[in-house]
Amino acid sequence: MLLGDLGARVIKIEEPRTGDETRHWGPPFIGGESVYFLALNRNKESVALDLKLSSDVAALRRLAAEADVVVQNFRPGVAERLGIDYRCLRTDNPRLIYASISGFGLTGPDRERPGYDLIVQAMSGMMLANGSAGEPARACFPVADVLAGQFASQAILAALYERQRTGQGTHVEVSLLESLLFAMSLQSAAFLLTGKSPAPQGAENSTVVPYQLLRCQDVPLAVGVPNDRIWRRFCDALGKPEWAQDERYRNNKSRSSNRVTLIEEIEAIMGRRSSAEWTKILDRHQVPCGPLLSVAEIFQHPQMLARDNVVEVDHPTVGPLKLLSNPMRFVDRTMGYRSPPVLGQDTAKVIEELESQASTEPVVSNRSGRRLL
Repeated sequence: MLLGDLGARVIKIEEPRTGDETRHWGPPFIGGESVYFLALNRNKESVALDLKLSSDVAALRRLAAEADVVVQNFRPGVAERLGIDYRCLRTDNPRLIYASISGFGLTGPDRERPGYDLIVQAMSGMMLANGSAGEPARACFPVADVLAGQFASQAILAALYERQRTGQGTHVEVSLLESLLFAMSLQSAAFLLTGKSPAPQGAENSTVVPYQLLRCQDVPLAVGVPNDRIWRRFCDALGKPEWAQDERYRNNKSRSSNRVTLIEEIEAIMGRRSSAEWTKILDRHQVPCGPLLSVAEIFQHPQMLARDNVVEVDHPTVGPLKLLSNPMRFVDRTMGYRSPPVLGQDTAKVIEELESQASTEPVVSNRSGRRLL
């Protein structure tokens, strides 16, 4: 989806009878379509191919011969058995960028194990580090899936850039587990450098104090004090300028050592006013803060409304469909958005294109590169 938003033509290959499994994940559903699928599949064409049929595998290979990039997330070994692995496809397209996304990587004892986001969140240490009081906590969205997709798109773009110099394609691979561990750089480094797993931190930050939700008169407020300069401003906002020189709280190291006492004292003061009142006070003192909002509330927030972060596309069966825009912005251009596809809606058109090309020139002679498969 990231590459499609940036302008790539993306052809999504789906199993003819059921399609992408996320088409069936829900609730919620809207107009019979899975919101999960709709959220992740705009700017794609859907081609239904049964890879158990040699004719459909042959069609896929013809598509790959014309593509700039092939992205696949079969378990290691499956693409090889189907004859659509990098070694096979590059014979017809030496400029091909081939990207493999898997749960655990293409080597190692777990290479053939199925890997979903939930499994990787549990195995990576994230659930324990993200929990509190010994209770593991799963992220509310598929963080490993999202990160793997982002790292894969970066690798693909780097490979395309390198191909301009060498004229040759390459095979890149990304695993969910390694993507999550890399994103957990603080927790990973904490173990590598100390030999100890980080303690569960819940909504707190283990290295900066205060950097967490703080109780107010009504609802909590997120407050971040990442350095001593902001700490002094925070002390002034609380009406406690003397804390800036208090040996217990003077710097982040001392604040971390006296975290429990400090937070109790801060919340005793903040509990006298509402979250909205404290937001105004802290804004005046230039102390980073933000209200605790629901997803519904953030989409009504003035900042979101001012930025036009919601786009509308016309879905073939659902009708007008609101989606979140891509966070990447370019000063001199705008991104185009097309609706997520219904299953197999582009099969006939794409196959007809292939047959038309085959009747006019050998597929392998076309090196212009127009598709991401």
